[in-house]
Amino acid sequence: MDQSPVGRHAICELWGAKHLNSVDVARVALERAAEAGKVTLIEVFVHQFSPHGVSGVAVIAESHLALHTWPEYDYVAADFFTCGDSADLDAIIAVLSEIFEPERVACRFLTRGVPLDRFEEAEPFSASQTSYDVVEVLEQRRTEYQDVLLFESPRLGRVMALDGIVQMTDLDTYVYHEMLAHPALHAHPAPRDVAIVGGGDVHLVAEVLKHPGIEHVYLLELDEEVVNLARKHYEVAREALTDPRVEVRPGDAFESMAALSGGLDAILVDLTDPIGPAARLFEDDFYALCQAALRDDGFLVAQTESIHFHPDTVRSCFTALSKRFAHADLLWTAIATYPGAFWTFGIASKGRDPRSVVRRPGVQTRLYHADAHEWFFVPPVVRRQLLGV
Repeated sequence: MDQSPVGRHAICELWGAKHLNSVDVARVALERAAEAGKVTLIEVFVHQFSPHGVSGVAVIAESHLALHTWPEYDYVAADFFTCGDSADLDAIIAVLSEIFEPERVACRFLTRGVPLDRFEEAEPFSASQTSYDVVEVLEQRRTEYQDVLLFESPRLGRVMALDGIVQMTDLDTYVYHEMLAHPALHAHPAPRDVAIVGGGDVHLVAEVLKHPGIEHVYLLELDEEVVNLARKHYEVAREALTDPRVEVRPGDAFESMAALSGGLDAILVDLTDPIGPAARLFEDDFYALCQAALRDDGFLVAQTESIHFHPDTVRSCFTALSKRFAHADLLWTAIATYPGAFWTFGIASKGRDPRSVVRRPGVQTRLYHADAHEWFFVPPVVRRQLLGV
């Protein structure tokens, strides 16, 4: 069998970009990119969204050039696939950079049509890049919202990556999900109704269901295809999704959360990095919506990135939670496969002290234990030293 590549694929992200709400600019960008890249242009299609944003695609003899803009985030996502190796991808990127004037550009390049044997992570804020050996690709697809890759890797087991960034591995995913679930649910006297924002891999749902007394778990995941992928490849997800207490509500988190206003005991925010559309879920407006959705003794827990590589995100999230809630604190733990290792989780409540254990349901865990509850909290003096808040 011929294993030579059929083409090259570039996935680019432009942050701090300009001129993002113009059909004319997008059309010119695609036309000039095709010319600079020395590809054969067939036709350009551009569509204006309301109230803002533009999508465009240039159909070329070699395949396609495409882009989508988010003016509200000063962000452009672009991808282009060209069969063979004659196209000048660097020239295409240079044209897009000239027209949209971004502050920062990150691109990933894939060789298509040959078996994937190595995955290069592209975490834009990391101080280092990580690569993974690939034994077998289990899933690789583009959903409506993101690129999804699931593969087997030596010593790590299954690895799930979204938009080129590793989200979980069999090796250490329990650390992340236990920290999101159990500190808050041990500090609440009787949690019954829980909402999970994101969490399409369903592992966090399984952690919540370990607690007796849970009556409803609402999974508010934008991309239902990720949930279906988890159902297919993870036994823990299949079991959790068959539980009658679990309700999957695909859609925008702002709308889903508003529909649950005032009826929740805990909100657990399990998101990808604050890039593109996910960024607004790390901001005060969303935390205000969560505050309104919680009962008087409710808790909010949200992943807030690496204390080393993303200190501005950690600081801004903690500050926003402190303004919204009577109690705000910071959890941390070490996750081997996450950039910077030490990962943080903002935890906040309307009345109860997150550091106080009020129930011991005896759930089975690997890392979290009620006797070590306060050990997972960043000491305030250390938080002030590291973050200044």
